Amino acid sequence: MKAWEIRNGDLGLHDVGLAHPREGETVVRVSHVGICGSDLPKLRLPNGFALPEPWRPGHEIVGTDPAGRSVAVDPLVPCGTCPRCATGDIHLCAGLRRLGWDMPGGFAEQVVVPAENAHLLPNGADPLHAALADPAAVAIHGLRCNPIASPGHLAVVGAGTVGLLTALYAHQQGWKVTIVHRDGRPPCDAVAKAVPAAFRSPATLSPLQTFDVVVDAATGADPAPLDLALRLVGDGGTIIVQNAYHPGVHLPTPLRDLFRRSIGLIGSFSYCRRRSDDFALALDMLRSHAAQVAHLVAPAGELADLPTVLGGQWTRSIRHVLTGHAS
Repeated sequence: MKAWEIRNGDLGLHDVGLAHPREGETVVRVSHVGICGSDLPKLRLPNGFALPEPWRPGHEIVGTDPAGRSVAVDPLVPCGTCPRCATGDIHLCAGLRRLGWDMPGGFAEQVVVPAENAHLLPNGADPLHAALADPAAVAIHGLRCNPIASPGHLAVVGAGTVGLLTALYAHQQGWKVTIVHRDGRPPCDAVAKAVPAAFRSPATLSPLQTFDVVVDAATGADPAPLDLALRLVGDGGTIIVQNAYHPGVHLPTPLRDLFRRSIGLIGSFSYCRRRSDDFALALDMLRSHAAQVAHLVAPAGELADLPTVLGGQWTRSIRHVLTGHAS
């Protein structure tokens, strides 16, 4: 079969052996695979990262199982035996592996996955939309699994895919949502139709306007998004950090302010299966909000078109999804 892999620092479409599942595993024939923003720099400049050798990316996977049923693949593969796994906090499992990183991913015609990680799509779900299940699960986890106030006023810093899906989920839970980012307006008309939120730039917000909860879902090359979140959150409020800050980025704010203002600062990594399954909830949300989600995702080409897609125009607000098979 064909698969995109980075070998010795070079991205290429290679002939690889067919995937053979072991006990407890299944083969998924890939029909859709999303290109995550976290993949982009590694795909474009692979020599700048410590990647597995070879590295087969692709963790936002939708396809069909051996019975021909449409499935979305949860890319988190925990050990299943440690205390964290026993509570459902699989994202904190010390032995956690991830499809598309530690394990071969979905930029291929087929991928082997644990059978329990292949979720049947809800009736009526669009496979293209289901490619957003991973970022939607990240969005849900941030608000579902952390101690925050009852629904009130919530701000999202950043208008990328995770930020927009966070806004969609927060609105579903009863929050009044404001998205704060540099331009202060929807990134495009499609996003304006999709997300039930006000869009503001930092400059247009009154210094007196604060929020009960602020979700930092921006791009973490510098500490500016978290600095902004600290400005926006009200005393006694909570900041949820979904932003995967780059290594070496530090928070320069006086820590006494966190203490004096009784601000909760919570890191929210990935997603879990505590009491419920964030990934399954994400699939349900994507199905029930299909009209909105349709504006947040777009087919970008066939799997074989990956280099062309990487070299084209890019927006963090619309998830780019490769469709079909490499051959």
